[in-house]
Amino acid sequence: MSLADKIRALEGKYAAVCGAAASPGAEVRGDAFPTGWADVDATLGRGLHRGALHEWLGLARPIVASGKAPCSTRDGKQSTRQVWSPPVGIVVHLAWQVLETETDRASKWTVWIGRRCFPYPKVLVRAGGNDRRLLERSLFVSTRDPSDCLWSMDLALRSPAVGAVIADGHRFNMAATRRVQLLAKRFGACALLVRPPWERDELSAAQTRWLVQPEPRGAGRPTAPVSPRWSVKLLRCKGLPLGQGPDTWALEWDRAKGPIGVSAPMVGQACDPKATATSKALVG
Repeated sequence: MSLADKIRALEGKYAAVCGAAASPGAEVRGDAFPTGWADVDATLGRGLHRGALHEWLGLARPIVASGKAPCSTRDGKQSTRQVWSPPVGIVVHLAWQVLETETDRASKWTVWIGRRCFPYPKVLVRAGGNDRRLLERSLFVSTRDPSDCLWSMDLALRSPAVGAVIADGHRFNMAATRRVQLLAKRFGACALLVRPPWERDELSAAQTRWLVQPEPRGAGRPTAPVSPRWSVKLLRCKGLPLGQGPDTWALEWDRAKGPIGVSAPMVGQACDPKATATSKALVG
């Protein structure tokens, strides 16, 4: 049985349980699901829209190679070569949020497209390995290039058996993101794209765009925390004017719960010696 036949079989099984599949001519308006981070949800209102595209940019680090000269840009300036890795822990957390807020009787599938965003299987289980819903309802699609990735997202978002699609959006242009956004809105699935931070200035039709960076470890934090922490900045949210409230938050990895929200003011206090004792008390 080919992959296309398997997908059609899954769609037929889902339609039998939940009713008829979504009509190709109808538009399914997605509701919102909470991110699980109270401060972020307070700024967004109810959370992230289910039938929309959300982009997450990060994380990057320079390539250190001895004896090699730095690269030069078109304007003649020197630049440091960088590699990037997506914030997999964050998108895994959001995939759980989508799964746990589903109202259908049958759990929908989560589709991971592009090897760069494939999480370790251990990250997809909870409760000491007893809760395996996300792992058992995940489908992994390996792609060769951005065009393959876009084609796979197109098929996945059209399927009524899919609740969330997480994909490597590296080198997506405006037309590609517009296509994904329209499909997510039409069929009600949540689309999450991970992209390198240097594509921040690329035009995108995503409803929200986020920049994820590792939280700096300055002189005010002489002892590095056991769990990694990131700062998450909301770059854009359609329909929400920025600048009227907090737009940057701190997240810390919790072994049992995944990324947990930390009070927003702590982002600016990370390197403040006076705030070190308070930060340790709040974080644990």
